[in-house]
Amino acid sequence: MSLISGLAQDIFENELASTGATLVGVSGWLNENIGSLNIVLNTQFSGENGDIANFNLEEQDIYKEMYLHHYYKKQARNALINIVNDNSGNILSVRDGDNSITFVNKNEVSKLYRGLASDSHNKINEMVYKYNAYRGSPRQVGGIEASGLY
Repeated sequence: MSLISGLAQDIFENELASTGATLVGVSGWLNENIGSLNIVLNTQFSGENGDIANFNLEEQDIYKEMYLHHYYKKQARNALINIVNDNSGNILSVRDGDNSITFVNKNEVSKLYRGLASDSHNKINEMVYKYNAYRGSPRQVGGIEASGLY
């Protein structure tokens, strides 16, 4: 099993199994968006010659979170499309004696997904900051250390 297939399986089983997402869709997104990961992490993974097999755990976690951010944004957009195309008048609740009818408030669902997408985006930024701080090395050494005179 390739690394991308393993990441897709992990995302699907642990995050999206009860949703309408498919394993093929997750795997396809991961295969097609390696460039986005490169932009975020300032890396040069190409997906060719097995170089993605060299993903460290940190890079895998950031890539998973990038997919989840994409998924939440897509779900928020779909919820908004459903609101715009809804012809039922958005009835939230009707009560008549012991009987009641309640519809899902699609506007609240959309807000919930936007909130999840925002949380995911913030988590990506935090993870990337920590990744860069951990992986970064000094670009210049100055002072007594530079001259070799300890």
